[in-house]
Amino acid sequence: MSAGAPGRFNTTLSRRGAAGSRVLLAPFRGLPDLLRKFAVPSAAVLRQFGLTEEQLEAAELSGSFAELSRLLSHCAATTNCGHFTLLLSRSVSLRSLGVVGRLARYAPTVRVALEDLVTYFTLHDGGAALDLRVEDNAATFSYTIHAKTVTAREQIYDFATGVMVNVMKELCGAEWRPELVMLPRKPPPDLQPYRATIKAPLQFDALQAAVVFPSAWLARPVPSADPILYRLLLREACASVEEKEPLVCSNVRRAIIRLLHEGRCSRREVAQMLGLHERTLGRALHASGTTFQQLLDDTRSELARQLLHDTHVPISHIARELGFRDSTVLTRAFRRWNHVSPREYRNGLRSAH
Repeated sequence: MSAGAPGRFNTTLSRRGAAGSRVLLAPFRGLPDLLRKFAVPSAAVLRQFGLTEEQLEAAELSGSFAELSRLLSHCAATTNCGHFTLLLSRSVSLRSLGVVGRLARYAPTVRVALEDLVTYFTLHDGGAALDLRVEDNAATFSYTIHAKTVTAREQIYDFATGVMVNVMKELCGAEWRPELVMLPRKPPPDLQPYRATIKAPLQFDALQAAVVFPSAWLARPVPSADPILYRLLLREACASVEEKEPLVCSNVRRAIIRLLHEGRCSRREVAQMLGLHERTLGRALHASGTTFQQLLDDTRSELARQLLHDTHVPISHIARELGFRDSTVLTRAFRRWNHVSPREYRNGLRSAH
């Protein structure tokens, strides 16, 4: 199926619907109204993908992450609006993110809210990982796709970045402003919609989708904090995650992405992040038919292909982001994984266009 071509959603209605590379559909309930603003019949578009407007309103209905990317790409092409998903992100709030969003909304502080979003994000989105890093006086809140067979990633990243900005404003108040917003995509032809929506310095061709802001905001109390509701929702989130186990490979892949962004990634560190002994992790992965090294190689290969395809980031910078000593080591590994060098891969994409 080509990028943006209509497909069929295999929707699931349950709390466990976001397991694997699936995502809850509720954040996209603004899609019909936005399509209508472009004079596009929303029901017909959704019907091509096996969806209805009523399904987008269902709080716990999920669909394939890959099919979602095709739907959003199709909408952008149909409306002839390259920043379609950025506009769509304006309608998303913490309430749209299911139990993990409600948990963050009632958390005591901004730091706790973001850490809970990172920890329990799998309940909402099984195709990507959130991360929060604090260095010196700067906090970086980021989103990274790890699902495979995802087309038009720039649409997902535009949407996710807009949502992260919304989430921060909801947690901190309207006066919150990011110091920098990063997007792992080539600069669009028209920057004005991005400046109007995000209202912050923008960095395209970035290594990740992220918002950067002063870390002092993390200590702020959340305006809607409620200790009783928070404890109830935390219990529900913990139970829901346990219900989804074993998701060993997905959890390891998310941990690998987070640690790669931090510049460190070993089996010991991944095991520690997951609260497991190294040997326990090894046995669990063996039972799933894989190894830690295979998952590390697979994740690095996928992220390298994304950055080579979607950005102009120099290969040497990609190598450092993925934990390689230099571009030569990345080149050898990438050739082993994909049978071409990173440069040949990127040049082949340019030739195809």
